[in-house]
Amino acid sequence: MRFNRLILVALCASLAIQLGCASWLPTGEEPIAVSGAKPFGSAQTASDAAGVETILVRLNPQQAALLPDLWAQIDEQAVQPELRIALDKNGMRAGKISGHTPLLLDQWVRQTVQRIGEDPLEQAGFAADVSSYSQLWRCRDNVRKELSVRNFTAGSMTVGYYDVGPKEQVYDAPHFVYAIHATPHGDGSATVHLTPEMQHGELVKKVVARELAVRQDTRRESVVWEPLTVKLRIQQGDTVVIGPTSDSRGLGEHFFHTKTHKGDTQPVLMLVRLSEANSNAPFTRPLVTQAEIHSSFR
Repeated sequence: MRFNRLILVALCASLAIQLGCASWLPTGEEPIAVSGAKPFGSAQTASDAAGVETILVRLNPQQAALLPDLWAQIDEQAVQPELRIALDKNGMRAGKISGHTPLLLDQWVRQTVQRIGEDPLEQAGFAADVSSYSQLWRCRDNVRKELSVRNFTAGSMTVGYYDVGPKEQVYDAPHFVYAIHATPHGDGSATVHLTPEMQHGELVKKVVARELAVRQDTRRESVVWEPLTVKLRIQQGDTVVIGPTSDSRGLGEHFFHTKTHKGDTQPVLMLVRLSEANSNAPFTRPLVTQAEIHSSFR
């Protein structure tokens, strides 16, 4: 009996070879061939995603003295007049760089990269309370990314800002961040939203309702300066620059100035660049390449 079963299996195998292997489909049609022409790693960014690169650049006194020359090369008119006024009242300014980065700013970025590569304190994040690091974000519509700018893990601070009128309030352990949203349009452009926020106080448990589900979440209290959101539609390769006014005041003092480990105060620039926007244009050269920055990407 066992011998007969072996003969039956052999006959079935022989028949399958003669008739072909497509008969397992219900319709009897041939399966769709899968091409192996595309190598591993050739995947494209999804049509609803944009590559956004950020870097925080601290400026020494010699570089800070040249800030007026840099702002002369930045298009501040791209920002709506009402927003420019609101930013100025809070000690901040913003603008757009179209295409190639100005030589002066490019030099500052490269000097930052070199400093990170050579200084162990920079690599450990102890050189100042603002770390000059670069990040590349994959942004989708309505998905929030959070860029940490300046974090005070202990103690209290009086935070001054302008909202209808000047205000001051004491906060515990403030953490200054920027919320980043980017909406790609599929034509090599994206609309970016950059909103200054501050988290403070102790972690508290809150009930959060999301997508018909209710759960508990642990988070800190936050202040969101929505009226100071920089919203710009930019092309692939463009850069948004946000920094302080020449006089240190308001939120510009808290977000865009830093104390070094030597006790010096330095101004800070935040650069937000659209590196990839799902278009036929090639991926643009990043502000900082992996070869340049080595292990400082986070």
